[in-house]
Amino acid sequence: MIYEKHARYIIPFDDVPSQRAIMPEISVEERRGNFVEVETGFPEEVAVNEAKRCLGCRRCLGCALCWAECKPEAIDFSMPDETFDLEFDDVVITAGQDNLFHTFSSDLGYGTYAHVITDLQFERMLSPTGPTDGFVMSPLDGQVPRRIALIQGHPEDGEDHLLSSVIFGVNESIVALHKTQDLEIVLVSPLCEAFKKDFLAETQEVKGLKLVEGKPIKVEKQGDSHELVLTYSTDDGEQQDKYDLIVVLTKPKLPPEIQSLSKKLDKEVVQS
Repeated sequence: MIYEKHARYIIPFDDVPSQRAIMPEISVEERRGNFVEVETGFPEEVAVNEAKRCLGCRRCLGCALCWAECKPEAIDFSMPDETFDLEFDDVVITAGQDNLFHTFSSDLGYGTYAHVITDLQFERMLSPTGPTDGFVMSPLDGQVPRRIALIQGHPEDGEDHLLSSVIFGVNESIVALHKTQDLEIVLVSPLCEAFKKDFLAETQEVKGLKLVEGKPIKVEKQGDSHELVLTYSTDDGEQQDKYDLIVVLTKPKLPPEIQSLSKKLDKEVVQS
């Protein structure tokens, strides 16, 4: 090693000052009554320049002070570049979230009634940083709902989707029940065998949550009131119940860039 390791005096110097970019936001008028993100994010050029404020404030001078001061001796300048071939059973690609989902029946009222929302919108509502500061309320009138239905948007889909979406719905229900007093939640969906075997007994113990094994048919408004009427089918025939808020369990849709990446890697993407 060309360097000698001994105590060194590190000369302090200030970072190169750089003006911080201001995050663009939509106007107050555009935020009202919806779940649109307030912060729109940086354009690519601004994001790159912002990153350079931290990553480009200093360049390596070749002084080896980092090597001298590293007590675990993790820095080795003599280490050559290497290429590794690694074998895995599965590769997990974290694609981020584009909030894309497969379309479902318009009979379920989404896009027609303001108090019919998706599970992703419900998740944002439950978040302390969401549009309602974590309070459960109807987007229609701002009132706290007393009866909420979570309904399956893709009842004919496979077991993987049914399992993941119902578990997601149960978790959202538990959070909502903890946040809201005197709340009743009904989850209407076909239940796959894996859910019945591993999660049904535990879910049935959740106070305030009722599971109904059935298929949603349609959602209609109850006269001049704000109540929604859900029609669904069970083994006992068609049933109807009234709710203040209805949440549709969606099926996530892969972003186009992930589909393109899977083709480049020549790998099949498994989506539940």
